[in-house]
Amino acid sequence: MKKIFFLFIILFTTSSAYNQYLAAYSNYLKHFWAFEAGSFQKLEHIPIKEYQVGGILIAYIDNKDNLKIYRNGTVETLMQGAPIKFTATDFLLGYSLYQQLNVYDNGKTKVLSTECSDYIVRDSLIGWHNQLKKTLQVYYNGRIITLIDGLLYFPIEEFKAGDNIIAFIHSSTEQFYIFYLGKLQLIDDFVEDLVFEAGRDIVGYMDIPDQSFNAFFRGNKYELETFRPKSFQVGDEILAYVDNLGKLKYFENGKVQTISSFEPQFYTVEDKVLIFEEQGYLKTLCNGKVYIVERYLPQPYRIDFNTIAYLDQSGFVKAFQNCEQVTIGFSKVNEISLIRDLIVYVEGVNKTKIYFNGQVYENP
Repeated sequence: MKKIFFLFIILFTTSSAYNQYLAAYSNYLKHFWAFEAGSFQKLEHIPIKEYQVGGILIAYIDNKDNLKIYRNGTVETLMQGAPIKFTATDFLLGYSLYQQLNVYDNGKTKVLSTECSDYIVRDSLIGWHNQLKKTLQVYYNGRIITLIDGLLYFPIEEFKAGDNIIAFIHSSTEQFYIFYLGKLQLIDDFVEDLVFEAGRDIVGYMDIPDQSFNAFFRGNKYELETFRPKSFQVGDEILAYVDNLGKLKYFENGKVQTISSFEPQFYTVEDKVLIFEEQGYLKTLCNGKVYIVERYLPQPYRIDFNTIAYLDQSGFVKAFQNCEQVTIGFSKVNEISLIRDLIVYVEGVNKTKIYFNGQVYENP
């Protein structure tokens, strides 16, 4: 069993590292472009309506309301008509037209439901409410799994999903469940006022009357604090919180670390990144050590995957990656965007550049 779990971690880590090479943007002429591992390709000559970049594809609605995807150098039309909704994640594309919910997974399309009222799409799963069958169902690892039946409605506010995990409260019994790695687990027989959030491989939760603060991490339950914290946020395999005394703490790999003895003005957890303010400095945690990103609070800044990207006080593009600060350009820019670990910015009026894997690429 340990060998199988170790292999799963290796495969997941390898896939995550591989899925960081795509970006997309519209240039000053409103032409829609794809960037893939150092090369540019024009996808549309006229303005598109919207787009999202996934880990293995770029999905977009063209000028004629067609849902298209770009993958491996080619463009394919998946659906025609309006209103189409879609969500692109690292491994899946979920999309719907009215009550028909579909998935694009590893090059194949599949209809998941024709009676879908609400749904949520994450990296490794899609969860939805079948309003006729009154069930909560999940698409995971190529299969459709019914988690709960007899639901009168789909309470989005009591349904939280991370990249590969779902946590929810049964609307009738008040039981707290977590679906993880294909299995549904009952966590608590009865909750009165539960606050919970889900990330990848982790759920943080506290039942207000019981006070204690807990985490579900990779199949195990941990009691983090006897008294409930002031706030908490979860990310990919990590959790940060301000305890009842105002200390900023960090949970990773089953252990709690105190990051700061002073309550920060703000803190944010996004994917694998924690940033926080301390004495006016913007700080982050990398490999268990606190780093100063800047001795002021830069604006704007972006966080995604393992990267903090921002404009410094001179308007230059900078990033914090791999525990190091990097100056990417020495020309002033007004706006940046971050797609996973790829930084997209425009110099002047029409010079789009992309920082990828330590290099800057410019569309010729």
